[in-house]
Amino acid sequence: MRKFKIGFWAIIFGLFGIVIFQNQDFFMAKQILSIDFIFTKYETPELHRAILFGGIFLTGFIISYIFTLIDRLRFRKVVKSLGAEIDSQNENITLLINELESVKGGSSGNNKEKEEEEEQKIA
Repeated sequence: MRKFKIGFWAIIFGLFGIVIFQNQDFFMAKQILSIDFIFTKYETPELHRAILFGGIFLTGFIISYIFTLIDRLRFRKVVKSLGAEIDSQNENITLLINELESVKGGSSGNNKEKEEEEEQKIA
């Protein structure tokens, strides 16, 4: 599966590189990005379009990371609480198994067999 992932991402990056290489004229053209607020106007210096595309992509990636961070922290808390619940239930199961064995050991037929097994262990 690991080799498949590496191959998959290699193909994706290769196709991405081919698109950029075949459209160098478009990506290397310089352009000004301007933002017009009501009270002020901001313009960037002339930048290559590739830099603008990269910056916009990085900004979107950071925004999506921040929005999913809250969910990931919440899910981590849920996983920890469920893990603690599993541990407590495993302890209860162990206690019930021990109690069941002690009840079975109290019967007359099983008691003699256990005594014989313990004597063999001692010897």
